[in-house]
Amino acid sequence: MAVVLLCSASGAPGVTVTALGLTLTWPRDVLLVDADRSPSQAVLAGYLRGASGHDLGLPGLLQAHRERRPLQDAVDAQSIPLPEPPGPKGTADGPARRFLPGFVHPGTVDVFTSVWRDLGLALRAARHDTIVDAGRVGHRGLPSDLVDAADVIGVVARTSLVALAALRLQLPTLLDQVSADRVGLILVGAGRPYRSKEVAEQFGVGVLAEIAWQPSAAADLQQGQLLPKRWRRQGLARSFADAAGQVTARQDAERARIGAPAAAASQAPRREASVL
Repeated sequence: MAVVLLCSASGAPGVTVTALGLTLTWPRDVLLVDADRSPSQAVLAGYLRGASGHDLGLPGLLQAHRERRPLQDAVDAQSIPLPEPPGPKGTADGPARRFLPGFVHPGTVDVFTSVWRDLGLALRAARHDTIVDAGRVGHRGLPSDLVDAADVIGVVARTSLVALAALRLQLPTLLDQVSADRVGLILVGAGRPYRSKEVAEQFGVGVLAEIAWQPSAAADLQQGQLLPKRWRRQGLARSFADAAGQVTARQDAERARIGAPAAAASQAPRREASVL
């Protein structure tokens, strides 16, 4: 199924919140993978309110890889359910949403180098879509095996001059790894002050989606605050849902173009919505 990789050129542009927001509004079964090589455990500490990974996630995959166990099975075993945000009552069915925690110790990142390829293959063979939070591009770029596994790479950026200056520095590193037709910008707060069209023309990379500028709503999602019952009707949540629809439509069109089977809609029973 589809693998969507999100990254950024600079710190704190909203990659983790965007990845989480897309996951919570994705129209099909989906797995969120924390592959940030600067460990922060932001989703466990924030949206999941201090939940413990109990050595789940990428450390568990590393152990499975050392033991030569199938990584696809290990991904399922090492991931945990993501609680549904508040939504309309009476919804019987919906996507299954899961989360694969990231690195616990910075030193593990270098040891994981040999695992990226098998993880990428496992994600591509999965029966669910995957959203990967890869963090900052960095001066060495992203793990090449993870990049190779991605169908599309979304570079999250704000539209301020400072953010775009960082994007100008780091985007060439990413484009050295992957063709421009697989890369798109996800702009947080388009028009503050530069519009999407201006940014796309300046960098020669298309805009994949726009995310609304609502810092307080983003902070609630990031910090694990109690979300309002009408969360899905907020501008930020609606922009996540619109972006999720745009990305999945793009991937469905590409699958149709190459004659691949269409992605099936989720038939998994929806868990009761929990108000965080």
